Amino acid sequence: MSKILDVSPKLGEYMLKGWILTDDICSQCAKIPLMRAPNPPVSWFCAACDRTFSQLPTAGSSQSQDVPNVPSSPSFTSASHITRSSTPPTEVSDALSSPTFALPVDTEEILRRRQQSDTASAEIGKRMLKGWAMLADECPNMNCYGVPLVRPPKAGGGRDPRKECVICGTVYMDERDAMGQDRLVPVVPSTSREQPPNVLQNGSSQSTIEPPNVLRQPEAIPNLVLSPPAVYMGSRSSTHSALEVSAQSLELSLHSLSDRLKSLSSATIVEPTLITQTAEAMYKVSQALSQVKELQWSEEQARRG
Repeated sequence: MSKILDVSPKLGEYMLKGWILTDDICSQCAKIPLMRAPNPPVSWFCAACDRTFSQLPTAGSSQSQDVPNVPSSPSFTSASHITRSSTPPTEVSDALSSPTFALPVDTEEILRRRQQSDTASAEIGKRMLKGWAMLADECPNMNCYGVPLVRPPKAGGGRDPRKECVICGTVYMDERDAMGQDRLVPVVPSTSREQPPNVLQNGSSQSTIEPPNVLRQPEAIPNLVLSPPAVYMGSRSSTHSALEVSAQSLELSLHSLSDRLKSLSSATIVEPTLITQTAEAMYKVSQALSQVKELQWSEEQARRG
């Protein structure tokens, strides 16, 4: 009986000689289809048993029906006939041919930027709930990595020219240079840190750290703290108007984020970190917008009731 490795080459060789592969399974080995001779006398050959039968063998057939050594169908053994499949199998080594891909280790700079991104996203979300609008402009500070600027709300529905960074607290305004191009200019120059005694009369060991916070708060507080009492102490129509302004600001922010994401995706060098930050900001803006819409619906129901 031939080995299993020799069956396929033997079947192929017989088929090239005109033999027909049938769907009858050999009753002797019960696993290989029989081949039928192309010309009379009709005979069947099993590539596994190396036997030629004069009639289709059945389960109870005896070996007396075998026709040994038919000249037109020589038998093959693995020792006398070498085929392509008789080559030894390829040894598979446990060692990989190429080194495994290892994720880069998070450096201190990557961890710092990631933490800064989380802080900026949380702070921007809080301010958007208060009516601030997120802009497509990014903070030019080298220590702020891709942090978008935000604009405070303005009474009367106008547009406040100030743009603030939620990380470093610097307030910027647009200024046209000699070439006619707009650029961001800080409202409070860096030399303002030399004037903390005029702001803090008591003075302390932390006076050099506190001035940026002191200078930043007066610009954020008038619009964020003083405006809500003026709105919520009014009638229901004033509340509805405030919600409408907040919804419009959030929608504008969502459009700005969409434009920013489109520009980042079409850039020559794709920055996955910036794309992730923008996508997270869009998610938080959409959540805030949904909450404002729910408040508007509740206010509308209260007015109708």
